[in-house]
Amino acid sequence: MNAIDSPANDSLPANDSIRDIATILLRRKWQISAVFALVVAGVTAGTLMMPKRYESHMKILVKNERADMVVTADSNTGAGYQGAVSEEQINTEIELLNSNSLLRQIVENCGLDKTENASGSASSEHRAVTIEKAVARLQKSLSIRPVRKANVIQVDYTSKDPHLAASVLRQLSDSYLEAHLRLHSTPGTYQFFASQTARYQQELSDAEAKLTAFRQQDDIVMLEQQKDVMLQKASESQSALQQAEAFIGEYTEKIADTRRQLAADAPRVVTQSRTGPNQYSVDHMSAMIADLQNKRTQLLAKLRPDDRLVLEVDQEIADTRSALERATKSNALEESTDINPVRQTLEISLAKDQADLAGIQGRRQSLVGQTQSYRRQFMTLGNATAQFDDLTRTRKEAEDNYLLYSRKTEEARMAESLDRQKIANVAIAETPVEPQLPSKPNVPMNIALGVVLAGFLSIGIAFSTEYFGQSGAEGLMPASGSRGVESGVRRLLETVQQHSELEALTGLAVLATVERA
Repeated sequence: MNAIDSPANDSLPANDSIRDIATILLRRKWQISAVFALVVAGVTAGTLMMPKRYESHMKILVKNERADMVVTADSNTGAGYQGAVSEEQINTEIELLNSNSLLRQIVENCGLDKTENASGSASSEHRAVTIEKAVARLQKSLSIRPVRKANVIQVDYTSKDPHLAASVLRQLSDSYLEAHLRLHSTPGTYQFFASQTARYQQELSDAEAKLTAFRQQDDIVMLEQQKDVMLQKASESQSALQQAEAFIGEYTEKIADTRRQLAADAPRVVTQSRTGPNQYSVDHMSAMIADLQNKRTQLLAKLRPDDRLVLEVDQEIADTRSALERATKSNALEESTDINPVRQTLEISLAKDQADLAGIQGRRQSLVGQTQSYRRQFMTLGNATAQFDDLTRTRKEAEDNYLLYSRKTEEARMAESLDRQKIANVAIAETPVEPQLPSKPNVPMNIALGVVLAGFLSIGIAFSTEYFGQSGAEGLMPASGSRGVESGVRRLLETVQQHSELEALTGLAVLATVERA
């Protein structure tokens, strides 16, 4: 057994450790098998004895399809609508699902407190304590988490009863929807806006009644149009009055000039004159004088007596008369007279002008009264403008408020209708169903883990036993003389039965074996 000095040890490097491990495993195979079997059996038995637990699932979709109503007196609706769902909204809904009041409601409705009492809770405990414990157990069994990169909240609940697992999640969904609608709505909004609408409707009716009475009192239909029409009529009447006064002045001057002409003209004029040789000149100049006088009369009807044209005609008449006098003096003259036609024309013109002047004066008196009436009516409308504007403004404000609150009332009514129909920004995307297969324990996985654990434990115990066995063998060789050594070797040889055990114990290769006699 002098294997220590053998050169074959140098040719066995790393295989020695593998061989040693294999030797230990072979030597402790029964121990390893026993520990492995015990651990696997224990894990299997524990798994099979564990109570079955069923898990139900529910998914909640968070969206922004319904805008929350903003309760303000602003004419703008201002609905709080957002396109994308934010992380804050998801966390808010998760906190609402985890709220103590909601979980307490589920415990009471599903009877989880009674279940806890039946499972072994002390019957003398107060109901409130029992409910608190049931809520704590519900929080532990309830898993609420957001789904990554989605507007979905995953809710899981585990229970021993599959029917109870689904029932708890259904009750949670119903209570959660009611709590969500209650928290996102404003109670009493419809009643408030309805009362305000009735109030402003009464104010509008009162304002319209006052405005109608004021219109009937002052004969006002459309104030601004009436003022414009009255101002236009007053302006036209004033213009007509000024025109009449101008005509009066014109006719007055014309009549005065006609009278001056009548005073200057003789009632009769020479119609025939007989002279000697100058008779033709006399007749001709007489006709010229008559034409000039007619011309002068016509000019005076249009121009003033001191006008240049009238003075020229007067000068021509004077010159013609001087020539006529010279012609008359130079010859014997026989004349015959008749009514002056110019004077007759002037008298007719004077009578006509006086009649026209009387008519214009009568018209002027009528225009004066009409103008004063228009001015009074215009002043009345102007004085009524302030009060009319106040009444109109009051009616307009009442009408605007009435329409605003009517629209708000309709919005509040729609919001309450949506709340009654449970239409909100959250929806149950996956309804809970009663599970048929238990989620815990997972028998195949537990057995697989038990096998792995049994393998590690059995091998570890084997190596530990081997290690402590070697330590005991070393302790069997004391240093107290040859007798002790001999006794220890004897006991060691009795322990070793095969060469592989000896190699494993000494760490040296066995080159040969000798049978003991």
